[in-house]
Amino acid sequence: MKTDIHDIRLISDFSVSNDDLCRDAILGFCDSPLFHDDENRYEGNFYGRRLRPHIVKYLDFSKPLKTNEIPNYVSFAANRILFAMNEVDFLMMPSRDVNPKDFEDRYSNVRISQAYLGMPYLEKFLFSFLDKEIVLSDSWNAKSVEEYFLSYAEQARKLDTTPATEAILSSNQPSVSARDWLIQLAPDFLIESSPMARYAAGNYGKISSSLFKIIIDELGYGEHERKHSSMFEETLISAGLSPEPHKYWQYYLNGSLLLANYYNMITRNRSNIFKYIGAIYQAETGFIRTCSLWREALRIALPDLDVRYFDEHCHIDVDHSRMAFESLVKVAIESHGKYAAQGIVRGFEEARLVSEIAETDFVTQIKWKDSASINTQKYKEIWPVVRDAYKAGEVRKADLDEPRNELSITHSHDGDELCHVSEGTMEFLNGFQHSTTLEKDDGIIIQRNRLHGALIQSDNCKYEIYSIEDINKWL
Repeated sequence: MKTDIHDIRLISDFSVSNDDLCRDAILGFCDSPLFHDDENRYEGNFYGRRLRPHIVKYLDFSKPLKTNEIPNYVSFAANRILFAMNEVDFLMMPSRDVNPKDFEDRYSNVRISQAYLGMPYLEKFLFSFLDKEIVLSDSWNAKSVEEYFLSYAEQARKLDTTPATEAILSSNQPSVSARDWLIQLAPDFLIESSPMARYAAGNYGKISSSLFKIIIDELGYGEHERKHSSMFEETLISAGLSPEPHKYWQYYLNGSLLLANYYNMITRNRSNIFKYIGAIYQAETGFIRTCSLWREALRIALPDLDVRYFDEHCHIDVDHSRMAFESLVKVAIESHGKYAAQGIVRGFEEARLVSEIAETDFVTQIKWKDSASINTQKYKEIWPVVRDAYKAGEVRKADLDEPRNELSITHSHDGDELCHVSEGTMEFLNGFQHSTTLEKDDGIIIQRNRLHGALIQSDNCKYEIYSIEDINKWL
């Protein structure tokens, strides 16, 4: 038969339903010295992305996450891996003296093949929740989309604050929180326009030419100094941060990576073009005002900050919003009707929801960092009770004994935990540029879903982690 193609010895299922194939691809991708744990607080290798691969093999990515599971560690691990996989599409090189071995590993055919098997699998795991969270009517058309989008634009112009700016300015250390926010913008801003540029190729009519106008704006019309990512690098430098991508990999939050991965998903798979048009309208329109609010908050927290990046977007995104609506949204619906309208509204709503998740994650992290002293006090209050509960077999405990400079790569837990140091000195990493020194018989409560790590500062350190699940039941 002309349709009898597959040899029985070959794999016939290359879909995201083939758990074994995709799992093997993910584990194979993670098995590189570039992704193994090391002892650097900040990424010491230009191509390094620490993925904690020895933990990955215990994680199950086969069942899509529910909305309430998005903050959990399995989601965080999947986001880290997916982001690293997406980078096989983007050429990253240091300004000089590239390491040939690392360069060839990062872009090897094997690594690329593994990434392209793993990416749709992880995207299904991470983003299926959007189908349940966002349910659209089937009546969207050119008129209803125009009314909805113009109403959104009017509301966006009236915004007078954002959760991120409030978190920065009300934090115990506004300058540190401002730098942390810049770090959370970095997964997107350091390669700005790169996901979008995937749509520069192809043959799809007027939409392609209109989208390319936005792309070349982002690229500074060929002038490197005017390229938006170059401007953001100068912003980082003025804040006392490294512009090297992605130097602060270990401090990217789960939500920040989720947002970057969403935009990668809707640009890499070209069937998402209408989703992307809706998402880019939402981003370009909402960013006009939020960018201005971010700029003012960052300027207060960091008076010497180079804000030209934000100045540029406050200006150019007025044009980009208009272009996105007139030349992308309207043209797409005129050309492709209801199918385009549905996709555009879905992309708009998905982008808005994922952005809100990312910003909420940042706000929660800032509050967690600000609560370090409170969490050490809570430890003191409940430590005797937790210790007795463990002796009674009611609480699980992990015992660790680590040498000087041993770094626990930043991670999170799905429940509250109690950390108790029984010997030595630990620098407990509460998050970016915030740590708590724990000596013998000191401890801290680790809040669920919060990024943290540990760096040993004595010849050796013995400590215990107790799974207390919910701090409130102990107080």
